[in-house]
Amino acid sequence: MIFARRRAGLRQLASSVLVLFAALAVLVSTPAIVSAHALLHASDPPAGSTLGSAPSVVTLTYGETPDVRLTSVKVLDSSGNDHVAGLIEALTDPPNSIRVPIGPLADGAYTVSWRTVSAVDGHVSAGSFVFGIGVAPPSSPADQEGVGTSQSGSPPGILARWILYLGLVALIGAAFVAVAVTRRSVPDLLSMAAVGWILTAIGTVGVVAVQWAETGAPIEELPGTSVGVSALARLIALAVMGATLVGLSAVPRLGGRRGWLLVGLASIGGLAVDVATGHAAAGSGWLPQILVQSLHGLAAAGWMGGLAGLLVALRTTPPEDRLVTARRFSFWAGIGLVVVIVTGAIRALVEVGTLEALVGTSFGVVVLLKSAGLLALGALGAFNRFVTLRNAANFVGRMRRVGGAEITLAVVVLGLSALLVNQTPPTSAVANPAPVAQPIVATGNDFGTSVRARLVATPGAAGSNEFDLALTDYDTGEPLDADGVALRFQIASQQGVAPSTLQLTRSAAGRFTATGANLSIDGIWQLTATVTVGGSAVDVPLLAATTVASEPVQSLVSAGLPTIYTVQLGAGRTAQVYLDPGGPGPNDFHVTFFDAAGAELPTTSATIAAFPEGGGAALLTPRMLEPGHFVASIDAVAGQLTVDILSPLPEGSGGGNLHVHVTIEVSS
Repeated sequence: MIFARRRAGLRQLASSVLVLFAALAVLVSTPAIVSAHALLHASDPPAGSTLGSAPSVVTLTYGETPDVRLTSVKVLDSSGNDHVAGLIEALTDPPNSIRVPIGPLADGAYTVSWRTVSAVDGHVSAGSFVFGIGVAPPSSPADQEGVGTSQSGSPPGILARWILYLGLVALIGAAFVAVAVTRRSVPDLLSMAAVGWILTAIGTVGVVAVQWAETGAPIEELPGTSVGVSALARLIALAVMGATLVGLSAVPRLGGRRGWLLVGLASIGGLAVDVATGHAAAGSGWLPQILVQSLHGLAAAGWMGGLAGLLVALRTTPPEDRLVTARRFSFWAGIGLVVVIVTGAIRALVEVGTLEALVGTSFGVVVLLKSAGLLALGALGAFNRFVTLRNAANFVGRMRRVGGAEITLAVVVLGLSALLVNQTPPTSAVANPAPVAQPIVATGNDFGTSVRARLVATPGAAGSNEFDLALTDYDTGEPLDADGVALRFQIASQQGVAPSTLQLTRSAAGRFTATGANLSIDGIWQLTATVTVGGSAVDVPLLAATTVASEPVQSLVSAGLPTIYTVQLGAGRTAQVYLDPGGPGPNDFHVTFFDAAGAELPTTSATIAAFPEGGGAALLTPRMLEPGHFVASIDAVAGQLTVDILSPLPEGSGGGNLHVHVTIEVSS
């Protein structure tokens, strides 16, 4: 009868555990934006973009809420001058964003360098990216594509968190054994809890000190920051844990289970504070994640710390009660193991995401090592449960040996947990953004030198584009507030295509915009901006070439000879171009097309547009030396010379054009 009631109770407990975890699984499986460490998710201007006109602000959007008081942003020109012109402002739309005003910017490339502290978990992140105004920015290294890297994870930070976990596990384990396992007072558990509080205090001070040091902020500025609030919460939790221990040892009414229960609740509160300032608190689904992570930590602390508490208690437990006490702990340890496995799996699914990330990232490898340690702990626990506890004769000695091995392994597992907290989970590590398609940037002025125009067409490929035209007075550079602007499009690289016109709309002083599919064909286009001011109109000629996919280029440098550039055009075709003699001044520009077999493609015409670095784009007049080989005269200037060549494929080749886009270095 007794055994039947016990089995029924166990079935009811098991059913309750399954229902609990089913509910948790539903909660955490709902779509949520998961993030940890304030890495950059988006920016305006985008990394690698080219703008037609200078922005007045830079907006940065992170994966977590940045602490504005601990955030710095610089907008640097090529000389290292900072153009930030005001204080950083927090935004709610889009969420987790900041905005910083910048002063007037001239044409050129600019580097945005940022550093921030997550208001959620106190981790420090930093990064940089480049954008251009009127010019395409240079390519950035892979680690500077805007996302940034986390600067947390230093050995002192990991060590401090490890000590903190050891202390919390000792406190929770001692309280658990005193409340749920033993049936008598065990003074040694109070000593264990006191050691746990000392370790918790050392770990707490270490975590707070490391976070403060990583921010680099003066200590007097911390109280009003997220790091200061987190430090205050940790210190309050530490003080409450200490107060309950003092009450347990000094107040007679709190000398039994009631006092131990208070110690346990205070220690769980300390654990919850740590969880609430860690990875689980990031993202839109933070509440269920904090609950799952707290259960994971509580179950692990009760299991691992409880084992240490059991070994302490067994020393003074009467021989006739030792086996019963150990079996009572084993029952609860089994439940704890199930909770640790289920909650750990849920958290791993949320933070790792994929099998590839599990085996291919440092975070995933640490998760695997921690899982292996927990499985080994479970195996040792099973040995104690099914072997040690069935042999009363050699029970104590074997329990101490196997339990000692478990505790040693548990210390290692806690160290791996401390390492995980200081790494970025794969699901929140933002991949470097895809390269931004470089728009067309065309500049020019009217023949009477009264108006300067700069046109930016985005994305710049054949098809629909957004056109942004900026007009300035030729002499003063001030925005020219024209009455209206119309753009005329005429393709120069293909015959038989009628021109088209697009009317632009005024968006600001000197700014006109519109969207249209006028650049409908891949090729070289002659554009004319007709600007109306005060009843009179002037025409500003512009030259543009639609953008093409990146074409691999190989250069052959030979002493005393022009540098030969070989451009891969796909389908095995190539083009060889070179500038002869290659320095500033009069030159002959050569281009020769080859098929996949290396023979010259017998193309019979070519359109060539040259875009010098300093402006002055022009159509060249090519001469065919032989089919597939063309030469044009050009007066080159020092710097980079970008050239686009369009040549129709020979008959029988399937139709279409060969489009070469190459940049040549003109050096004296």
